[in-house]
Amino acid sequence: MGSVPIALVTGPANAGKANAVLETLRAHVARGEEPLLVVPTHADQARYRRELAEGGLVFGARVERFEGLLSEVVSRAGLSETPLGGHARERLLARIAGARPGLASALARFIAELETQRVTPARLRGALRTLRSAEDVPGEARAIGGLGDAPTSLERVCEVYERYHQTLAKMRRADRELRVTRALDALRREPRRWDTTPVLLYGFDDLTELQLDTVDTLGGIVGARVTVSLAFEPGRVVFAGRASTFQRLLPLADNHTELPPRAEHYEAGSREALHHLERSLLAEDSIRVEPGEAVSLLEGGSPRAELELVAGEVRALLDHGVPPADIAIVHRSPEQIVGLLGEVLAAFEIPHAMRLRVKFADTAIGAGLLGLLRCAVSGAQGDQAVGREARAGDLLAWLRTPGVLDHPQLADWLEVAARRTGALSASSAREIWEAERWPLERIDRVREACGAGFSALARALVAELERLFRAPRSSTAPVLAEDELNEARALAGGRRALEELREFARAAPELAPTAVELIDSLERMELEGGALPAQDRVAVFDPLSLRARRVRMVFACGMQEGVFPAAASPHPLLGEDQRRRLAEGSGLVLGGEPDTLAAERYLLYALASRPEERLTLSWHIAAEDGTPLAPSLFLEDVCDLFEPTLKERKRRRHAGAAAWPGPGVPVGRMGAREAPLSLQPSGGRPPRIAPLTSETAIGALRERPLWSASSLESFTGCPVKWFVERWLRLADIDPDPEPIARGALAHAALKQTLEALRERTGSARLTPASVGRAKRLLREALVQLEPRHPLTHAPERVAGARRRLGVDLERYLDRAAECESPLEPTHFELGFGFEEEDLPPFDLGDGVMLRGRIDRVDLNSAGEAVVYDYKGRAAPPSAKWASDGTFQVALYMRAVEQLLGVGAVGGFYQPLAGRDIKPRGVLDTDSAVELEVVRTDKLDHAGTRELLEACMEGARQAAREARSGALEPRPDTCAFKGGCSYPTICRCER
Repeated sequence: MGSVPIALVTGPANAGKANAVLETLRAHVARGEEPLLVVPTHADQARYRRELAEGGLVFGARVERFEGLLSEVVSRAGLSETPLGGHARERLLARIAGARPGLASALARFIAELETQRVTPARLRGALRTLRSAEDVPGEARAIGGLGDAPTSLERVCEVYERYHQTLAKMRRADRELRVTRALDALRREPRRWDTTPVLLYGFDDLTELQLDTVDTLGGIVGARVTVSLAFEPGRVVFAGRASTFQRLLPLADNHTELPPRAEHYEAGSREALHHLERSLLAEDSIRVEPGEAVSLLEGGSPRAELELVAGEVRALLDHGVPPADIAIVHRSPEQIVGLLGEVLAAFEIPHAMRLRVKFADTAIGAGLLGLLRCAVSGAQGDQAVGREARAGDLLAWLRTPGVLDHPQLADWLEVAARRTGALSASSAREIWEAERWPLERIDRVREACGAGFSALARALVAELERLFRAPRSSTAPVLAEDELNEARALAGGRRALEELREFARAAPELAPTAVELIDSLERMELEGGALPAQDRVAVFDPLSLRARRVRMVFACGMQEGVFPAAASPHPLLGEDQRRRLAEGSGLVLGGEPDTLAAERYLLYALASRPEERLTLSWHIAAEDGTPLAPSLFLEDVCDLFEPTLKERKRRRHAGAAAWPGPGVPVGRMGAREAPLSLQPSGGRPPRIAPLTSETAIGALRERPLWSASSLESFTGCPVKWFVERWLRLADIDPDPEPIARGALAHAALKQTLEALRERTGSARLTPASVGRAKRLLREALVQLEPRHPLTHAPERVAGARRRLGVDLERYLDRAAECESPLEPTHFELGFGFEEEDLPPFDLGDGVMLRGRIDRVDLNSAGEAVVYDYKGRAAPPSAKWASDGTFQVALYMRAVEQLLGVGAVGGFYQPLAGRDIKPRGVLDTDSAVELEVVRTDKLDHAGTRELLEACMEGARQAAREARSGALEPRPDTCAFKGGCSYPTICRCER
């Protein structure tokens, strides 16, 4: 079959190239042919399918991306080779080269470049020999990067390339580029395989080597009618980066149509400014025109401030009836701002659609599968060993996958239990679960599959992945909501990757990935996510995705130096200088590094030429941390085309600004953020927390049956802190702080020590004669009790914390023995008011009943008692008890009088650590008890009773205020050494 001329259609943006291509397509259909229309993106594919359907072409024409065209080429060529997918290719290269994943990816890209240009391993080896001979450098080994642990050279890459092709041949596999180039060669040999299907390319401004090869093969050799539309205009700077593609196509085309620029696509009021922008961008000696409303500038003080300016403008347009589909937000790299942009657009209730890369591990079923896999292979032996023990978070990630548990709150229970007990590993967390719940047998099934080889493991994981996806949708036939689409993509992508690697392992068992490598591969796997543009959504694009469509209004964000234009990205393995030397020395010409600035200039042109009515450019002058940032020089290129009024009308928003100046009325979360601002007093501060007004809450406080001394002390220190910590009582999911854990073990150890001393000697009193035995008993108690009262869950701190506590407690025993108290330690950890205790609550008066646990009560034969409360370090003197709201020891003294029928003649806080461990409190000097205490802690009987009554009244007053719902911020006494513990709740200033 003779060749049929390739039709080349060129022209600037808005020249009507789309109409020319679609007219040609309709002509093909009218002749009974079934043409293929090839467009760049998924969004373009959906758009042109819809447009053709609306024009009556439901059948007879297909719309594909270039990948679809290549698939058609492979299909019609009739190749029988099994394809090697991207995951398998990267795994193969990593194993052959002994390279880490990042370098394996770079190798894969370089090998794809070689295969696309039909550079075989033999040809590369021959070029290397010629280069050595030309340079007279035997064993040439010019470094081009790191491969494994040693530097590599072109020689090393050549070896990897040879082994790669040898392995593919042995496996009877072909990668993507090999399959396509072999398919193209097959069509060149047998053109009849393609038949006469016409191919039309629209929306492309540049073509890769493989795409150019496809056009040449189909149009120049096979004889298919090929129409290529290319954005190009000779002599213009903005098209310099696309000139090489034009020059490659021009000799192939016998029919070249150059379309002139047209202005009728622009709205009448914006036509002059936007057409001038399209025609004059980056041109020399351009005149200036008035921008009018067609071009505007927005400057934010921070990234958020910039995007809020953009969102406010978009919100105003939507409120004035502009359809969302008529608005596009463009950023050079949308993935850099996807989180912040989504948050800001949601705050303004702007429906939007943007494509983004989603990590498999960030989806629910992806995280669940990885968690299950880590738990299953953790600690496994041999090649499948994970290398690190699975963490409790891995087990929780699996259990929290929707559908795994019928009652998801059980996972929260496990997390609390694991964190409270310091269970950091998945195995220890599993022990906690299975001790209370049921066996997690699915972990064992995956572990068994792992031991049976990679094929069995991959098959089991596919089944688990499907189960994770089906579980929450069992027995239903739901239409997936938008937020579930990423889960469906994760199912498809994960299943495809596992089945691909399974086939790879069957073909080459010795190259099968280990569990470590499989986990790494799945963790790094990315999926195409997000939503496609729709009529009811504002679309978010990168400039290249905008090239095949026009939009009424375009907002170009992130016009920053270093962002747009983007910095050059050199070849990771073979730099420009080495490619040049290879070409000069051997004649092997590989693709060079593209002219980055020329390419970025074209993207600026593509962006600036797409709006029909308005173009808005925005940037920010500082990062979120205040680092100054420079605007893009492209801004000046645009501003040079217009009168100074463009810059004069620039709108600004400062970093951290809260009030919204317009345009438009803030809605959604942004509106909620604005609402309190209009209600603030002139000082601009939000109101402080107020007393409770809910009758239900106040009634519950009024009817509260029992109080504790520490709770009343907390209320006196700060009612708001008491309300948050003691009344709301949010569950603490973290282990107790080390000081609290230390105190719990110290209390328990002293109780057991003194009880054991009394059992063995008949007395718990500490004396110089008994202190040695007491120390031995203390050491035994610490060993026995520490498992129940762990000092810390940080393994590296256990030994030191244990030593410090032991030393401190022995020091306390020594001091107590030196003082030789005349009283007998009788009651330890004496509880009252608890259901499990014999003693009833203590009646504080005013209907307030108190419960508590007294660390130690010492008695003498006369029925006199001294109360001790152990403290970590500091002990408050009795002179400050009433004024500082330190009630506990005083209330315990009165409690033992009422509940034990004894006379309390003393009460002390006993420090167990610190420089000074003297007890501080009060001793009634009119009693018969004599103790070695601080002089100022001695009071006569009347003074002692007056102190106790003052503390009792302070406690009753705290209970009365708490029952009334009084919430008064007290920042001077709230936090340690002053300050507010909960400023966002109190909203008070000290």
